[in-house]
Amino acid sequence: MSTKKIQSCLVLFMVLMRFSNPFDPVDAAEAFYAFGDSFVTTGNGGYMGPPYGMTWPGYPGGRASDGRNQADYFAELFGVPYPTPYSQLQNASESKAGVNFAQGGAGVTYAFGYTPLDTQVDQMEALVQSGALSKLHLGKSVSLVSLGVNDYGSHNAYGTFKESEYATEMKTTVTTVVDGIALNLARLHSLGFRNIIVANLASMSCSPYITVQSKYTSCSRNASLAFETLNHNLLLEQRVKLLNRQLRGAHFVIVNQTKAFEHIFHHGSQYGFEDALTPCCTGINDSYVLNCGHTDSEGRPLYKVCADVAKSVIFDGIHPTQAAWKVVIDLYVSVPGFTALGPPLHSWIKLHHV
Repeated sequence: MSTKKIQSCLVLFMVLMRFSNPFDPVDAAEAFYAFGDSFVTTGNGGYMGPPYGMTWPGYPGGRASDGRNQADYFAELFGVPYPTPYSQLQNASESKAGVNFAQGGAGVTYAFGYTPLDTQVDQMEALVQSGALSKLHLGKSVSLVSLGVNDYGSHNAYGTFKESEYATEMKTTVTTVVDGIALNLARLHSLGFRNIIVANLASMSCSPYITVQSKYTSCSRNASLAFETLNHNLLLEQRVKLLNRQLRGAHFVIVNQTKAFEHIFHHGSQYGFEDALTPCCTGINDSYVLNCGHTDSEGRPLYKVCADVAKSVIFDGIHPTQAAWKVVIDLYVSVPGFTALGPPLHSWIKLHHV
C-alpha cells in the first residue's frame, strides 16, 4: 500500500473514531458568533426557496445548503444554541445567546456588493456599545471568521478565472484581503473575544462551478486559482500567528478549509460520497450549474436534484451539503493537520478552557 493511501486510511480511521466517540460539548462556551459569507450564513441573505433546506429543517431555512452548515455544527460542538441571524434579532438582548452576522456574497472588500466583514464587525460593535454584550461574556464565547473566496471571485471577472501574468496585482489583492481579515480579528479581540476560529480559503479549483468545464471529471489546473489560494493561506497564517503573539490572551486557531475539502474531493468515497466533483442540484441543462432553486415565470423548476443528497459533497455548484460539512468539522475536531497554529479543535477547546 502506498504512503498516500496509508495516510488517507489513517485520516478516515480518526474521523470514524470521532463519529463513534463524540466530544461532549456541555459548557464548552457561553455563545457562538459567526462572521462570513454564504458558507456561514443562516438567514441574513434573504429568502432562498426550495430545494434549499430539503434535508434539514425540511424547508428553506436561510442556508445555502440542503441542511446544516458549518455555523450550525460549530454551535453544536460548543454546546450552545444556533446563533440567531443578525437580521432576525427581535431585540439586542437576544444577542447574548449568539449571533450570525454572515451574509451570502460577502467578502472583505465589497466584492459582489454585499455586507463586507468590517460592516459585520460594526454590527457586533454596536451591540457591545449598547450594553447588550459585555467583554466578559465575549471572552468566554467563541467566534468564527470564514470568508475570502468572493473577493477573488469578483476580482477575477466575476468567477471567470483566467491565467494571469499580473502576479504583482494578484499579490496586492491577496494582501488587501488578508490584511482586512487580520484588522477585523484585532477589532474582535478589542471587543472582548479571545477564542476565534479562522477559516482559510475555500477550495475553488475543485468547486463544480469551475469543474463544470470538464463535465465534473477533474479539478482545475488554473494557475491563478492555485496562486491565490496558496498565497492567501500562507499570508493568513503569518498574520494570525503575529496576532496571537501581540494580542493579550488571544487564542486564534486556523481551520484548514482548503485541505479539508480537497481531502474529501479526492477521497470522498471513503465517506460515502459518489462523484465528489458533481453537484447534487444543477440546472436542467447541466451547464447552468448555478440554476439550483431558480424557477421560470410560471414557477416551474429550472433545476434538478440528485436522488441521494447525502452522497454529494457540493449541493448547488458552490456550497457544501450538510453531509460534507459534518465530515469537514470532524476533520477539524479530531485529525491532526487540519488546523494550524493550534491542535485539532477537540484539544484546542480543552487547552484554552473554551
